[in-house]
Amino acid sequence: MIDPSVTIWNPSNISPKASIGANVKIGAFTEIGPNVVIERDVTIGAMCFIPEGVTIRSGAWIGPGVFFTNDKFPPSPKENWAKTLVEEGARLGARVTVICGVTIGMNSLVGAGSVITKDIPAGWTYAGVPARPVKVSGMKEQEYTEEDKL
Repeated sequence: MIDPSVTIWNPSNISPKASIGANVKIGAFTEIGPNVVIERDVTIGAMCFIPEGVTIRSGAWIGPGVFFTNDKFPPSPKENWAKTLVEEGARLGARVTVICGVTIGMNSLVGAGSVITKDIPAGWTYAGVPARPVKVSGMKEQEYTEEDKL
């Protein structure tokens, strides 16, 4: 179901089987597949691809040209596809690629052009290919784990 308050800039290809909440804005040339869940107050930039299996929670911001995947080893049967979750208030910069099966934490930030291959903790900033933690002003070195530094 698509809430009547949703703004869709055409041309876009939105599956009628997607669930899109109130006050969502979807940029032109965006494709949203069936069984995608987008909660309220989300902004999605132009030229994005959001396939089945993606859930985007309230208040998230998806920059232009962001691509999500749902199959790590295509083509594989649908039962092998992995789900992706973008939590509340997360922000993804332009041209980010999200490899399926990850969770992007609440209020996290992903730099433009990054490739997300693993979960991003809530409130963290990640950037790069593959995306890695970026030191934020006020963050202590001890807050990084050895795995994050790799």
